[in-house]
Amino acid sequence: MFWRKRKHSDFQAEIQSHLDIESDELAEEGSNPGDAKYQARREFGNVTGSEERFYETSRWLWFEQFVQDLRYGVRMLRRSPAFTLVAVLSLALGIGANTAVFSLVDAVMLKSLPVRAPGELRILTWVRTDKEPEISHSGYNTEDSITGQSVSGSFSYAAYRQFRDSVPQFSDLVAYAPNQFTVTADGASDFADGEFVSGNYFKGLGAQPLIGRPILPEDDAPGRTGVIVLTYRYWEKRFALDPSVIGRAIAVNQRPVTVVGVMQPPFQGLDSSEAVDLFVPITTVVELRHPWFSLTQPNSWWVQIFGRLRPGISDQSAAVMLKATLGHTIEQFAKNAEVPTVLLRPGVRGVGLLRESVSTSLAILSAVVGLILLIACTNLANLLVARSAARGREIAVRLSIGAGVGRLIRQLLTESLVLAGAGGLLGVVLARPLLQVMLRFIGAGQYNGPALDARIDLRTLAFTAGATLLAAVLFGLLPAWRATRVNLVPALKGTKTAGSSPRLRLSRLLVSVQVALSLLLLVGAGLFVRTLQRLSAVDLGFRAEHVLTFQTDPSRNGYEGRRLADLYTRLRENIAAIPGVDSAAMSQHGLIQGVESDTSVHAPGFRPTDRKGGALLLRCSASFLSTMQIPLLRGRDLTFADERASQSVAVVNQSFVNRFFPGVNPLGHTFYLGEQPGAEMLAVIGIVKDAHYTGVRDDVRPTVYFPYTQQLTGLHQMTFVIRTVLPPLSVAGAVRRVVAATDRAIPVAEMKTEEQQIAESI
Repeated sequence: MFWRKRKHSDFQAEIQSHLDIESDELAEEGSNPGDAKYQARREFGNVTGSEERFYETSRWLWFEQFVQDLRYGVRMLRRSPAFTLVAVLSLALGIGANTAVFSLVDAVMLKSLPVRAPGELRILTWVRTDKEPEISHSGYNTEDSITGQSVSGSFSYAAYRQFRDSVPQFSDLVAYAPNQFTVTADGASDFADGEFVSGNYFKGLGAQPLIGRPILPEDDAPGRTGVIVLTYRYWEKRFALDPSVIGRAIAVNQRPVTVVGVMQPPFQGLDSSEAVDLFVPITTVVELRHPWFSLTQPNSWWVQIFGRLRPGISDQSAAVMLKATLGHTIEQFAKNAEVPTVLLRPGVRGVGLLRESVSTSLAILSAVVGLILLIACTNLANLLVARSAARGREIAVRLSIGAGVGRLIRQLLTESLVLAGAGGLLGVVLARPLLQVMLRFIGAGQYNGPALDARIDLRTLAFTAGATLLAAVLFGLLPAWRATRVNLVPALKGTKTAGSSPRLRLSRLLVSVQVALSLLLLVGAGLFVRTLQRLSAVDLGFRAEHVLTFQTDPSRNGYEGRRLADLYTRLRENIAAIPGVDSAAMSQHGLIQGVESDTSVHAPGFRPTDRKGGALLLRCSASFLSTMQIPLLRGRDLTFADERASQSVAVVNQSFVNRFFPGVNPLGHTFYLGEQPGAEMLAVIGIVKDAHYTGVRDDVRPTVYFPYTQQLTGLHQMTFVIRTVLPPLSVAGAVRRVVAATDRAIPVAEMKTEEQQIAESI
């Protein structure tokens, strides 16, 4: 009996010692001595009933307890700065990565268009079949996510006007067509991505400008003075947010226009695949010299249409009326042709081509950063389990004087919440640069990049708060529960017993989970690195070292036909004469730029070895193959004499020979660009090694190289390739000066090395 009383007094001394320490710390933080002693006893569960009732009547007990738990949690974390630093940094990395990825997912997959009532918008498309009418098509083709059908998003301008005038199911029908322009301002010219838009485009969408006014229906009438509306992004990039830009005259494709407005920052058009710089009236396609867009030809389909359904109108009834109206325009150029089915797609988030192309990648990325946060939580849970062993005496003291298990778990969870909150705040700071890195990856290899409204906004902060709270529960609940499962007498004595084995088993379990998750990420990272290594080791069929490339298009400045071809020849010769340049050439599309031109091929007397009878086309100068160092296998290369010869000739790759001329020597044989014999007959003069055309990942396809002068009517943009003996970028300034000396209005765009282009493709 004496021993038990003595041990009880020892417990009381231990309790009083803890209470004195806590009250001293509270007093140092500014509490008065009496209140500090009360708070210390309260935290340890040693408060009398009268004191409790007094404080319950004087303030909200739950709020006071929460504040006390926060203060105590902060004090405990201050006692272990190394642990706190590791915990906060681990959480910041996991929460920051998840915040950045959510912001990207929100911009690509979840956000609605920044227009009035976006849920009312519908995208007009038509279902593609083998019996569709013969048309000249410019626009996108995609697969409908609901029906799985292949659909096209372009109509003729005549069809748009008939839809607008004859289909009452829509309150508004707006038309647009993406295009690239040459903008000349302040004596400098560059490329700008823009859209031809109908006069009711901004009014129908309900998109308001930041300054100035939008394009109006009267601006879209023939013969009106040219006007232009800028996006906020282009206003910032090109005009440094100068408000005096309103009313300013600039040149678009060498035609004078007046800037009348700048749009709100979030509005970037209706397709997020590529950012838009400017908008011009759709009726200016002739004045701005667009070679394929026609306002009068009913078989020229290039206009993309959004419609706003009237309340109570079903998609099916509107689609039936649209199909009937479309039939009238098709009759103008194809009698008795089958009218394609019109399909309405939801327009609440825009066209969604980018959403379709990156959805899988975003899902994988979300899973990866989710695993990173889970690993961080598992690591912290293990650290908290280990830390609870060092706090065993403190927990035992609290339990011995009557503190409830639930009260202690709440206190420990509050400490976890403090850790998670600090990690979440730092994670928001880290999320901004991480988001910018991801946006650069998505836009790699594109002139303008995607039009994404990805930023750390209130939606993102709400997600971060939820992720922070979830993380606190994940890494804090199990260690808190385990910390309260102590044997009081051994814990107060400071002795180790077999009772600590459950904590050890839990720690081992958490370590196993952490290792398993880390191993999963490590294997994925290893496979990713291996894929990059294999892509980097792909034989592209040409030498990319010491090659500088840039794009230009003088056709927008009035050059056309033979005059344009002579200009390109002069530019090539002047660039080749720059010191340090070994050779210079040009092609319609640059290699590994993600773009291509293709057509069907007919070789008389021969049948393709498979059903795919098409080939890629590359219009190029005579020195292109030698400049890119694509090896010649048989025959001869293109020469400058071929550029002006009356006979059309071509060099083909080995894949072309294997498909269209299997088992024979194709030199001297002819083939047609098209399924039937026609005017475009080419004679094979040489065979070169297979080279990748569109991208590193793409399979090599049959390819035809022929002089760019053989089809002057379609001559426009060119990509120059310059092989140097010096580092390629060292001659970039000289190249710009040579182009400016030829014509200052000719833009030099997308100047980069071929190696950089390949890296962006990978």
